[in-house]
Amino acid sequence: MNVLYDAANLGLSFGSGLTRTGIFRATESFVREVLARPDIESWFAAPLSYASEVQLARYDRSVDGLLGSRWLAGWEAPGTTLTESMGLVDRLMDVGEETSRGKRFMADLMLLDRMAQAQPLVRNFDVYHSFRNPLAGRTRVAAEARVVTIHDMIPLLFPELCEERFVKQHRSVIGSIDPDRDWIICNSECTKDDVCELVPVERGRVFVTPFAASRDIFHPEPEADRIAAVRRRYGVESMDYVLSLCTLEPRKNLPHLVRSFFSLVEQEGLEGVSLVLVGPTGWKSQALFSTLETRADLRDRVVLTGYVPDEDLSALYSGARLFAYPSLYEGFGLPVLEAMQCGLPVITSNASSLPEVVGSAALTVDPTDQDALSGAILEVLSDPELKVDLSHRGLDRAREFSWARTVEETIQAYRKMIGE
Repeated sequence: MNVLYDAANLGLSFGSGLTRTGIFRATESFVREVLARPDIESWFAAPLSYASEVQLARYDRSVDGLLGSRWLAGWEAPGTTLTESMGLVDRLMDVGEETSRGKRFMADLMLLDRMAQAQPLVRNFDVYHSFRNPLAGRTRVAAEARVVTIHDMIPLLFPELCEERFVKQHRSVIGSIDPDRDWIICNSECTKDDVCELVPVERGRVFVTPFAASRDIFHPEPEADRIAAVRRRYGVESMDYVLSLCTLEPRKNLPHLVRSFFSLVEQEGLEGVSLVLVGPTGWKSQALFSTLETRADLRDRVVLTGYVPDEDLSALYSGARLFAYPSLYEGFGLPVLEAMQCGLPVITSNASSLPEVVGSAALTVDPTDQDALSGAILEVLSDPELKVDLSHRGLDRAREFSWARTVEETIQAYRKMIGE
């Protein structure tokens, strides 16, 4: 079976560690796994735009030609080559977009992008699969089956919690789907339910293949010295801490977590225990910072680390007492799986896909109930046996997820789509 993958989001996200998370990490893990499958002839392209093709080429260069000969060019830009265009973006990244040279380089890139001509990807593919972007037209890509991955329906369900550009992008993806001829893959049954509620597509045309956590990055850290060094690096060497990891944005419900933690400290003392929030600042994060400032007397009990590179994550997870993730809504919820895979007890929401991911291996609470969240945190902090039990159950649950399983179930879905 030969499959063309629209992997443009690899190129559009790889440039910064801040964006090499979530969907990027899932896409890259899937690509590496599917490339190891001898029964799948994988091809990769970026039909979205010439600029996305340039970025995907830069990504491939950064990973030593992972895609290699499986790369297909889908654009032709007059007066330049792909290598020259990559050099233009390299120079733009070096000088920054705000400098006078950077603005000129950006204008050159935008001009090339507008002038580039789309070229048909002329191979006859069994399956054309877009990981995140709108499906290209049938005259552009010839394939027996066309499928797009829908990671969540949050931009349509909760547009007020998203940036407008993500709402527009999501609508364009949904608009590219022919509900009578195309197929959809979701990462959870919850997302499938949302899709079938909001898109006029039959349930039989929607498949579920769950994500996994990278075992190279997320695992119990065995070296105490390594954990101690990472804790010192982020200023938590002398305290116990409750950990949460995500982009600081409204959907993650962090003001609620902070209020619950402040309430718990006020009622129980919790000397020597802090709340550590890991992740870059995202959109509409003012409510979080306003919440922090409401209790100046407790502000120093909350540590904001900002972005943490992959190489420090397992140690930071392993050094924590528990992981708290009261997200309002998730399409899948990779952070809870990552935490369980590190052996960390998890408290998360009883909403959206999160119960589906954690099963019986975590404590789940109403994400709007402050007392319930505070009580769950106190329960884990004060009960060593519960902490050990949740740790073991989390590790067992995490073993049920793997990228090999994801790819295998995706391939089985392909076979059903093309009637094998």
